Amino acid sequence: MDYSDQKAENRRRNVEEARAGARRLVSRPLRFWFDLYGECSLACRHCGFQVHGRSSDREVDEIVYERVVTEILPTAYVCNLGGTNYGEMTISKYFHRFVRDCADHGVRISLTTNGTCMSDDWFDDLLDNLVVIGFSMEGMGDRFEQIRGYRWKHFLANVEKVARGRETAGRDFRMEWRYCTHADSIHQLPEMIRVAGDVGVDRIAVMNLVPFVAEQKFKQLYYHRSLANRYFCEARLEAARRDIEIDIPPDFEVGSFDDASCDDSGPQTVSLSVNGASTAPVGADDSGTLELPACHLPWQACSINELGIVRPCCTYWRPMGDLSRQSFESIWNGRRYRSLRDNINRRSNPICFRCRRPRFDSDENLSAGQLAPSVKQLLRARLSGMRSRPGISYTGTVAHDYDPVVHH
Repeated sequence: MDYSDQKAENRRRNVEEARAGARRLVSRPLRFWFDLYGECSLACRHCGFQVHGRSSDREVDEIVYERVVTEILPTAYVCNLGGTNYGEMTISKYFHRFVRDCADHGVRISLTTNGTCMSDDWFDDLLDNLVVIGFSMEGMGDRFEQIRGYRWKHFLANVEKVARGRETAGRDFRMEWRYCTHADSIHQLPEMIRVAGDVGVDRIAVMNLVPFVAEQKFKQLYYHRSLANRYFCEARLEAARRDIEIDIPPDFEVGSFDDASCDDSGPQTVSLSVNGASTAPVGADDSGTLELPACHLPWQACSINELGIVRPCCTYWRPMGDLSRQSFESIWNGRRYRSLRDNINRRSNPICFRCRRPRFDSDENLSAGQLAPSVKQLLRARLSGMRSRPGISYTGTVAHDYDPVVHH
């Protein structure tokens, strides 16, 4: 069955509803995150499951799976598969079935994987339906093995297998390494670009370590600014020479410290606007207005885990409903979703203030700790005095014509 007309009509209506700020929607999400399985094939030393545990050790419930297929796939363009629940999707018994169901419904897959499983049973079907495949990593060689407990040569062989398969099949999906950088491996970044070019990786997304494990706090690049800036610079030059796309955080400021920057609570951040980050601390600009990017996700996306818990995105952890007990329609237009749509671009929940998700209308890398204003900073800025209390202005994304295929 061809779903293209149904998708196009849903998209047209969705854009209208998002721009109008509608609380109750006729349209469905244009894309979504989905987790098929709670377990993982690795036990990485830095992973949040070490502190918080996994969401479950279960496969997705059949009723949840069927509701995703029947209520979401017909109108969606892209599924972000994996990367939100500490699990590995390629080892799920549902993985191959879901790849085929996505193909049947015209939904492309953006897969996040640890690269440990590239089974011949489903490999060709996956290649036919990928739009992006992102391999998670924290370094190369022994640095990779120390964190992941998996042989680097086996990981690299699986990356090369995907690159060869893409070339043989004549596919055009993007291959990227999603590099969680820290003080012990940042020196490998320039060499990583050279290796990526040799094996066929198109892009490297550089993300700063989020230290779930307390002992790793001082591995953050925030505490190694000059070192980070040095290798960021080398990496940009090497990427230009190799014609490899690299999404890298901006350089850290060095050489000047004030009382706020000595605060041991963690990285001090700056205000965000649709055009990028200012160089002034939050609340310190002359206009007295703090700009935050408007969010489109409560209108155009959702996140569903293997238990059926529906959330607005991969960052906002408060549930909107339970797909194992409710239809998607009742959740999508339920009280919690309506309230979120009413408030998110007028008075955002503190959960949203530290969102590190890249914006669709900007190439800016928001994984850098110095770019996402903390709740503490926002409160400090707003309570700094009646005369200097800033307003909050929401600008950006919702006013743009979001293309779910291009902006994946």
